[in-house]
Amino acid sequence: MLVSKSKGLSIHVIKRLKLAVFVWRGFTPSDVFRAGTIETLETLRKYPEVNRIIVNAKDHAVVMHDDVISSVQSTVDYLAVARGNYRMAVVTPEDVLAKSSAAWYVESLNNATKKRFVARQYESLSQAFYGLLVPRLWAFFGIRRRRRRFLSL
Repeated sequence: MLVSKSKGLSIHVIKRLKLAVFVWRGFTPSDVFRAGTIETLETLRKYPEVNRIIVNAKDHAVVMHDDVISSVQSTVDYLAVARGNYRMAVVTPEDVLAKSSAAWYVESLNNATKKRFVARQYESLSQAFYGLLVPRLWAFFGIRRRRRRFLSL
């Protein structure tokens, strides 16, 4: 279900999967990016059952250093009053500079939130979806079985 759509951001919520998808596009000036960050956090507040997040930044441009700091701080402030833990999958941009800013955002978010908001990077939307919805333990055993089968041939 489409919750919100603006120039640089569209927000989708899939209640059945407890999933929110934030799609960032193009270059977003500082004020638009910060307002979008607040809008995403308000969406999480509006739908408390959501605990999985995909940030699709595949077509997003570079995010400025101050904007990343502001976004991380807003998320930390939100988590101070929120209940539960969140898992986030960030689909990294194709541009090298934008990819480095996304990597720094994920690292800063993980360091600041102390395991209440686990963020990981993925190269595609399908990898991000699979990484959020398939339990790690089953994925590990599935890979392990395939290796064993391959080695026995």
